[in-house]
Amino acid sequence: MARIFNIYFTYENVLHNAIVSVRPTPLQTEFTLNNFDEELLGLLPGNKILCKTPDEYFFQDACPTNSSDLMNAIIKAVVEHLHATEA
Repeated sequence: MARIFNIYFTYENVLHNAIVSVRPTPLQTEFTLNNFDEELLGLLPGNKILCKTPDEYFFQDACPTNSSDLMNAIIKAVVEHLHATEA
C-alpha cells in the first residue's frame, strides 16, 4: 500500500513543496515527487528517490549536471519527515 505525505524545503532562499508517494519494493523503497515545480524538475535527474538502506537515499540516475544542492535539500526534507513520523 502506498503512503503519501507533503514535504517542504528551501532552495535558493525560496520555500518549495512537493507531495511524496512511497512505494516499498523487495529491494528498496521508492519515493516519487509529485505536484513539483516544473522549473526545479529540470535541475533534477527525475522525480524518484531510492532508498536501499535506512541511511542511503539518492536520486535515480543522478549525474554531475544535476543540482546537488537541490537534491540534498529534497532528500533532507524526506528524511526529516520520516524521522518525525517515527517518533
